[in-house]
Amino acid sequence: MQLRILREPTFHFLALAAGISLFYWLFNNDDSRPLQIDWQEVEARIVVTELAQGYPATDEQKQEIENLLIDDYVLVMEAYDMGLQNDARINDILTQKMRHVLSGNVIQPTDDELQAFYQQNLDRYGQPARVTATELVFNNPDPLPAEVAGQLAAGVPEQDLVTDLNRIAGILPRVTQEDLASIFDTETASGVFTSSGDDWVGPYISRRGQHWIQVEQRFPARTPPLDEIIEQVRLDWIAREEEQRLQQEIERLRNRYAISIVNRPA
Repeated sequence: MQLRILREPTFHFLALAAGISLFYWLFNNDDSRPLQIDWQEVEARIVVTELAQGYPATDEQKQEIENLLIDDYVLVMEAYDMGLQNDARINDILTQKMRHVLSGNVIQPTDDELQAFYQQNLDRYGQPARVTATELVFNNPDPLPAEVAGQLAAGVPEQDLVTDLNRIAGILPRVTQEDLASIFDTETASGVFTSSGDDWVGPYISRRGQHWIQVEQRFPARTPPLDEIIEQVRLDWIAREEEQRLQQEIERLRNRYAISIVNRPA
């Protein structure tokens, strides 16, 4: 899981800057350098994460938080080695700059690499079934008069309904079942996608009144061919390559340090 809050510079750069500067002057040599990180810094990030997500961090999250903190320390140290501290924004962008440096120079994929990546990730590019539907809203939640209910049961289109009831009609264009579930509820969404012919699905009761839905057009689930989404696939391939190269470089850099977490509670 990506712990985005831990990537925010305002959260941790100020805490890192002073200590990293000292480490740099003390240990700037080509040998393995001691790098001690106080457990309280790890614990502080865990607390912030738990407050942000509203529930306790799992052991896996805690380990990821610890690893991210180590990565940040290592990247800042390496940034000093490369002279990046002379950047105008200095410490508040050093780790992000190092991540870009380490994952840079990614080559463009070949046609074969794009095709292989596309085939390996077909699930990512699959498009769910969709419908375009008419939404009919009567502003009264009470049961409809028998003559109106009968027309809906017969699948009469909205524009052909014979009634003086106050109503509003609109179009829901190319929505998925998930879209409908977020607008209404799962039962209504399922009813729409399993309906047949001109069936009206409803009523769904809200503060606006009662909602009825009639499917106008159906679009089956599909996976677009590569040539239709080639630019998206290209960007996804590059993003994967950048992430893989970045992690390889970070692992290489971490091996240059004798890392320990001090003051860890028993």
